[in-house]
Amino acid sequence: IKMGRGSLAIAVSAACLLIGYSIAIGPYDWMHRDNFDLIMEKMISVDEKNCKEMSIDSLRLPVNTLGQVPKFNVLPQIVVFPNRTKLIHLHNMALNRGYFFSYILQRLNESEFDFPLLPGFMYYYLSSAATVTSAPGLLNGSSILFDTHCQYANWFPTILNFNQTLPLFGPKAWRLDDYQDNVNWLREPTNNTIIVEDLGAGPNHNYTARWHRLNPLFLYDPDPRIKIDFIPDLRTDNQAKHQYDYNIYNSSSPGVMGKTPNVTRRFFGPPSPGIQENYQPVYFSRPYFDCGRTNMWLVSSVGPVIDFMRRYSIETNLRSPKYVAVSTSDIDFRRIDFDPCKRGVESPDHTYLSGVARCGSTTTCEPLPGYGFQRGGYMCHCLPGFRYPYWQNGPFLGRNIEQASDEEAKRFECIPVRWRIHRLTQSGISNSGTGNRRRKRSADDVKLLVQLMRLYNASSMTELRVRAEEHDRQDQQAAAQAKLQRTGVRRFVQLAKSAVSAAVSYLKNATGGSSAARNSTASPSIVSTKLLPRHPLPEATQRLLDERKSRVKRNIETIADYGEQNIYYLGRLSSFSSDRYNAVKALMRQYVSITPENCGAQPPDRLVLPGEVGFGADKQFEVQARTALRLAHFLSAFQQNVNPDEIYGGVHGDKYLNEHQIYGEVFSNIMADHWILSSGVYYDRDAFFNPKLRNKVEYFGPTAYKLGSEQRTDQKQRELSFVAEDAAGWEAARAYYERDWFKLLKERWASNTYGLEKFVTKPFVRFDLNGTSSKPFQRFPIYYRAPRYEDIYWSKPYFDCNKDKDPNKRHLNAWVITVAVPFFGISPYKSLEFSGVVTVTVPLSKMDINMCPSNFYEANYFKNTAPCHYETTYCVPIINNRFALDSYKCECRQGYEYPFNDVSIWFHAGGMVSQNYEKMVNNEQNYYRMLTCREGSASSLLPTLAAVALALVSPWLTGQLTF
Repeated sequence: IKMGRGSLAIAVSAACLLIGYSIAIGPYDWMHRDNFDLIMEKMISVDEKNCKEMSIDSLRLPVNTLGQVPKFNVLPQIVVFPNRTKLIHLHNMALNRGYFFSYILQRLNESEFDFPLLPGFMYYYLSSAATVTSAPGLLNGSSILFDTHCQYANWFPTILNFNQTLPLFGPKAWRLDDYQDNVNWLREPTNNTIIVEDLGAGPNHNYTARWHRLNPLFLYDPDPRIKIDFIPDLRTDNQAKHQYDYNIYNSSSPGVMGKTPNVTRRFFGPPSPGIQENYQPVYFSRPYFDCGRTNMWLVSSVGPVIDFMRRYSIETNLRSPKYVAVSTSDIDFRRIDFDPCKRGVESPDHTYLSGVARCGSTTTCEPLPGYGFQRGGYMCHCLPGFRYPYWQNGPFLGRNIEQASDEEAKRFECIPVRWRIHRLTQSGISNSGTGNRRRKRSADDVKLLVQLMRLYNASSMTELRVRAEEHDRQDQQAAAQAKLQRTGVRRFVQLAKSAVSAAVSYLKNATGGSSAARNSTASPSIVSTKLLPRHPLPEATQRLLDERKSRVKRNIETIADYGEQNIYYLGRLSSFSSDRYNAVKALMRQYVSITPENCGAQPPDRLVLPGEVGFGADKQFEVQARTALRLAHFLSAFQQNVNPDEIYGGVHGDKYLNEHQIYGEVFSNIMADHWILSSGVYYDRDAFFNPKLRNKVEYFGPTAYKLGSEQRTDQKQRELSFVAEDAAGWEAARAYYERDWFKLLKERWASNTYGLEKFVTKPFVRFDLNGTSSKPFQRFPIYYRAPRYEDIYWSKPYFDCNKDKDPNKRHLNAWVITVAVPFFGISPYKSLEFSGVVTVTVPLSKMDINMCPSNFYEANYFKNTAPCHYETTYCVPIINNRFALDSYKCECRQGYEYPFNDVSIWFHAGGMVSQNYEKMVNNEQNYYRMLTCREGSASSLLPTLAAVALALVSPWLTGQLTF
């Protein structure tokens, strides 16, 4: 067959489309093609072999593919769900590095003597590497990219004269797949090998050019939905360059702190916008393929670095703050969760992937964290007024729906709940709302039986309660001998049938057979007792009550007692502890009662809560803990590999860490994260070398506090004040080396450093000053050991109180938790040694509590304190309710349904359950026993008359119905 080139191209294209179509869509006919398939087709069409020949548009995904992007000015107000944690850490790390380099470049921008104290190239390299090594699974890369001739390098003293600049400088670190790396002898991937390369050196090194592949990705993107245009800085005003105040109190000697700050300065940093301002300090790029380096689909967060330009200029009036660089952090796009549920076009959570979830028409969608970029990251709840089929245990999971065939797909629907009850109120049954009820039978017996229920609700409540109490006493005496037998069950059914007949006859006699009385629909709470005659209970009904109360209730403790029923089981069914509930209430009273005004009068034990109260903090404060871990990794890498006396040809090694750099690190920790109240670096004795004094300092502990309140000069400018002090000046009673988090970590690591993680860094540096090529560093690779996330110490919750009310003492005056991480250096004997501790302090008020049943080995102070009815419901914790009780809901177990006519919920709210439980304990008016779920109904209204009779008399016998 002869075919022209045009026809051949069309045929090949059609074949490729068919192949892509068959790969992207699901394997079954009911799985329709959607936007997820389009994204997958584009992603799988690019790899490391063909990416260099493809266009820029082929290496980028749509702008709105990324959803739930955090914004600095709304982070304190929004609800941070678990699927947003990765993006928040990405946001905070870019902002953290932006604040630090803005601070240190302006702090050391005064004279020629400040020039050697600036961070050297090893500082940039190891800082970027530590950002990556401290967050496996969260971050995949980090970089600092300077604009043209904005970097004053102090590591070329013999080549580069003072006050001259490098053409470009862009150290970037990323994680290497070290499966086949030459230093990995075991051929086991470790995620601990990092490559650091100067992007300003080598071929095509001009990353600021518009034609460069990096530039349209995260250096400059004109799309108004992204607005990345930090460099080159073409702004004529400083509207988005905010100025920050900071005070530093130095210590003259251990235990002595100055009353006035030694340093009072300002610096320009990334913007800190208000809630009404539209510009942000950090922007996120669109997903892009990182061709030639990681060869992965990445997303980058980009923040600015500000400096006074020109530096060291005599004409200071000509200097102005300018964006000189950007700090970036990268994450693997496939690790980011997305919201597959259907959202409105105007919703802030609406993205390109909204609506790809395959929930049914009777269910509602809820996203699940931890799935990344793949289908199935959601679950489908029944809509209010519907219940799960008898074979379904809990919500329909997305991963099961995505694997279902055409026949199975029809089973992921809920069943309507008929005969729904009006919502209960304190005064009885509410008349609001209309229920979707089943069609009633036309039999007169049913109507009269319903009227009988209303009759006794209104007129005979007192008599029924007396009878119930009498039967309770009889039941307690005969409980040890009474047994439930099949003969008794058959006799009970016969008695129930006769009781129904007798009840119908009794109602006819009591009302005189009036049709008006039979058809009455008055509410049971308003039926008048004067209009209804009182008669003793019929003999058959009395026998039914006696037979009902004489049986012994089964003691259901474990799932085995339920036989082979497939129920939703969490721990023991009797998992609620009233004693633990009372202890939790007492603890919350202690938590609320202690304030900054009265904390000084409290005994020390009242200012500390049990350690079990902080259960779950390691997951909820992971972003803040990894901020401390990043600084610990950097200090460990720097102290184990930097020698100021080393010279590598024309390149000098980095200098010792100075106090300005350490203060800048702790300042950046508290400025970049709303949840970090304070941060400190606490050196062990004689572990810090002061390069100015050329000697070791006995104790040194720079600590920064977020104490300054917001001061607005106008709507466009906000000044934030921050305070730092040397903790070596704390009095002996408060000395940091006597704190539990310092002593315990020192005892653990001072004598034995076994268990530290080994990291490998491979730095590539520029061959010459202009960066014509790149070469491995003379010390290649670089090894260092640092702690893991599991080595972090979490303190007990405590109240950081200023007991003396001394204004010269800095305290947080709040319930907090301290996160402590050790860092390590090299001893004179060339061995690892404990050097100190990095800490961040987080507020306890931001932590969620879990009151639901938990395993016996979980040290959760609040477990088993949710008073749900676990025979018919199970407990589900509610996130982002912060440190408050009642953060749970009681959902129906398998085989049960929510009976009330609510239009928006399908569960019992924890606040309502706890409130009515406390009223029941205090013998107050309540309906706690009504907050249960009933068994899933059949297709008819009354399956048997015996069941109806039992439903009528059981609330009065057990005292569950109160008004």
